[in-house]
Amino acid sequence: MHNRLRIVTVSYNSAEVIGDFLASVPPGIEVVVVDNSSRDASREIAAEHGARVIALDRNLGFGAACNRGAEGNEKDFVFFCNPDSTLTPDCCGLLIEAADRHPKAGAMNPAILNGKGAIRLNRRSALISRAEFTDRRYAEPGNKDSVEVNILTGAALFCRQAAFDAVGGFDERIFLYHEDDDLVYRMRQAGWTLRIEHGATVTHLGGKSSGNAISGAALKAYFIAQSRIYIERRHGVSMPRTRAALRAIAKLLSPFTLLSARKRAQALAYLKGTRRFDMQRYIDGDYMP
Repeated sequence: MHNRLRIVTVSYNSAEVIGDFLASVPPGIEVVVVDNSSRDASREIAAEHGARVIALDRNLGFGAACNRGAEGNEKDFVFFCNPDSTLTPDCCGLLIEAADRHPKAGAMNPAILNGKGAIRLNRRSALISRAEFTDRRYAEPGNKDSVEVNILTGAALFCRQAAFDAVGGFDERIFLYHEDDDLVYRMRQAGWTLRIEHGATVTHLGGKSSGNAISGAALKAYFIAQSRIYIERRHGVSMPRTRAALRAIAKLLSPFTLLSARKRAQALAYLKGTRRFDMQRYIDGDYMP
């Protein structure tokens, strides 16, 4: 069964975590590590674990790197996993079995647990209505549901290769954040379904910040603002830049923001990302602060 699957992970200075991830992959599964020009030992550790390493000479962003990892895959499925995750031994087999039971499913999430064992559920997206949000009950402890949903997360995204190819993979114009929303939204538009299969389990600990924690959080907020405006414009959401500006102002005026240097930095960076956004510059790859 495992010869039907390729696992793809994207590393960027991931030496602290990628070894544990690769050690959790069951034998017999092809693993491709796409390295976004790390400055640490990520590539060497990946090679030591027997993964095929695609070494990029610059950081192309998450979606573009995932596309490189999925290129030429002749297997039925591709499983995009963050390198700060670990898989349970039966995770991949259970996802393949679920995909066989649901041939119209283009993509699925397993149960994605945090370090305390709680389910991390991506319930909402800028691209779907409130009525389409995933029900909170699917994040309850011990949840083992198999159900169709309207949005998924890219932290552990199991895709049918045919569905991934049919929609053209990840949009490489998105550098970071919201590329998963865009991908699965396009799958739904193309007639594929999305599912959560909580019988299968991945633990996602979350990346360790490098450098200054506040500056890292601010940079993340900047990219989130830019990417959200882009996907909303691409998919016809009305007044995306105005919406983003209102969100930024609301964040800045929040009492919680006033009391936290980290939240102030995030709110200011979100506003900067909103003010700087230009659709053509973004498409041309000019999205850096």
